[in-house]
Amino acid sequence: MSPNNARRKPKKFTGQPSPSRDLVFSTKWHNLVEFHDERGKPYRRFYKLETLTSAIDKLVREQDRFLVPTIQKVLDSNSRLTSIVFELVEEDALRYIFQVRATNAQKKRANVRLVIAKNQEEATRRLTTEFKHLTALYKQIPDGMVQPLRSGALFLPDRYRRDEHHRDIGAYITSAPARFERLGIHRNTQYMSLGDAPHTFSKKETEALKQAMVTLIASAFNPVTRDGLDTHQIDPSTFQVTRPTRGLPKIKVFNCVHMQTKLSPPRLLGFLLTDTWESRGVRSLIAPDDPRHFFKALVEAVGKETAKEWVARFAPLAAADKVKAPKDGYVPELAEIAAE
Repeated sequence: MSPNNARRKPKKFTGQPSPSRDLVFSTKWHNLVEFHDERGKPYRRFYKLETLTSAIDKLVREQDRFLVPTIQKVLDSNSRLTSIVFELVEEDALRYIFQVRATNAQKKRANVRLVIAKNQEEATRRLTTEFKHLTALYKQIPDGMVQPLRSGALFLPDRYRRDEHHRDIGAYITSAPARFERLGIHRNTQYMSLGDAPHTFSKKETEALKQAMVTLIASAFNPVTRDGLDTHQIDPSTFQVTRPTRGLPKIKVFNCVHMQTKLSPPRLLGFLLTDTWESRGVRSLIAPDDPRHFFKALVEAVGKETAKEWVARFAPLAAADKVKAPKDGYVPELAEIAAE
């Protein structure tokens, strides 16, 4: 075989996009529909989706330093992208969330989540903070949440070319674990997935999800900085779950607008036992119904000896404050389990 016909080795990925202006061959947009809140009211929008899609179509065909290089890094390849498909999968008061599916010239495929603020003021500020929180949490629980990949801004030009009406909208990109749906609460207080076809979990599965939620929150606590996931601010966008065909459902952290500060183990346990969260007008305690499951969640998060120490420090304080949640006798029983 002549040197000219020899097979060339693929270039090592450098983390930088190709300089070509035709980086992307095609872009497609799906499900650009109106989303509604839990009361059935459409979410307020501050700019037209057509303005957003046009701006992104233009961005990915030029020297994009935000979306395209992130996708190429996920693909571990500098190869030219041939298509990007954007699907609007979620919307709330703060953000649009797009599932992004990309293919390159080597037929490699990648999925990421693109989260975009709905305005350049409050929503952009909160999403910028949220990305920082996700980055901090990822250091604590990398297996228990989406991976934050990159943050940036999208330039939305004014349709009449008025400089004072141009906008820089905050955005960030995360990994996109497959088959996860938002977590909700059914009117019977059992947990449910809020996908296209909502599914109510059994009592056993709900208890397992509560246990897993406590494990994630306890694992997210950083004893050095004394901060962690804010249990007061949990909503259906915070966690997402799978709907397994067999076995128990899995749960991951997807969003985190707020972090709890000045935490200590006793204070964290108090919040985990008394805080509730709301979905569809129904409230649920974070803690599992059985204190044995609560202690097991702590053990999975911090190890048995540390879990025993946390409960031993918390129990006397709880007795003095007469903490009764989730039910009378829960904390004394938890203390007995930890002392075994």
